[in-house]
Amino acid sequence: MKTRSKLLGFPAALGLACLIGCGAPNRGSETVAEGIIFSVEYQMEGGRTGGFTRLNNSKAVPGGTGSWNIDAHGRLTHEFLIITRPQRKDLGPQVIPVHRLVNIQFGDGGIQQVNESQPKPD
Repeated sequence: MKTRSKLLGFPAALGLACLIGCGAPNRGSETVAEGIIFSVEYQMEGGRTGGFTRLNNSKAVPGGTGSWNIDAHGRLTHEFLIITRPQRKDLGPQVIPVHRLVNIQFGDGGIQQVNESQPKPD
């Protein structure tokens, strides 16, 4: 009798665990931060890093390799950084896995307007 009651309890516990686990929200797609990207640096192949900044100053690029004077919007989740560029409608979103991010800073930096076609500053 005792063995039978133990066996009946196991399927009930397993079913309850499945219901609780299956009903948990997916944290991977939950937004952690969102907005204008001031600067971002991420790992690329071969151990190099790349990135971009909103500043119109080539020396301000995170990691020293990348672009400056870039207007970008980002949505950071637990798994990815999804970057869109409003001034570049011809480009789809850029998706960077979180494990490749080195640094990201959200905010407009007080820069009201970004002109991506502006020539390199001297």
